[in-house]
Amino acid sequence: MTPTRYRDEVAQLAKTNAVKAAEVAEKIDEPWFQAQAWSHLARYADEPLPFARKAAKAAAGGRDDYQRSAVRAWEIAALGERRLHLQARRSLAEALELGASVTPASSRAECLMLLFQAAFKITKDDAGDAGEILRKACSSNHWRAVRARKNVEMMLNGTLSPREFFW
Repeated sequence: MTPTRYRDEVAQLAKTNAVKAAEVAEKIDEPWFQAQAWSHLARYADEPLPFARKAAKAAAGGRDDYQRSAVRAWEIAALGERRLHLQARRSLAEALELGASVTPASSRAECLMLLFQAAFKITKDDAGDAGEILRKACSSNHWRAVRARKNVEMMLNGTLSPREFFW
C-alpha cells in the first residue's frame, strides 16, 4: 500500500482500535504521512502523548525544513483538541521557530499558515501569536505571503474559518 493509504487506514482505525492503528502507522516509510498517522492516534488514543511524541519524531525525519515543521500542525491540532495545551504550545513554538526560516518565501507562507491554523485548536490567543510570527516572517509581496497575511486577518476576525486537520 502507499503511504497515503496507510495514513488513511490509521485515521479510520485510530477511532476504535489504537493497537491495530499503531501497527499500520509503523509500516509508513514517509515521514510526512507517518507524522500525520501518529497525530491521528494522538487525537483518539486513551494515552495521546506517546503518539504525539512519535508524530514529532516522524516529522523530524522530513526531507527539508518545510516538511519538518509544517506537518507538525497535525500533532499540534491533536494536542490542542485533547486540551493538552502546554504540550501543544511547546510543539507549536518549535515548529514556528523552524517554519519561520523555511525557504523559499512561498513555502514559508504555506508552512506558517498551517501552524497558525493549528494554533486555533489551542486558543485564539495562541493563534494570534502565531499570526504575528507569520506576518513578520512573510512580509514579501509573493502572492502566497499576501494571501497568508490576508487569511490570518480574516480568521482572527471570524470572517474565515481555520481548516480542519482531521476527518
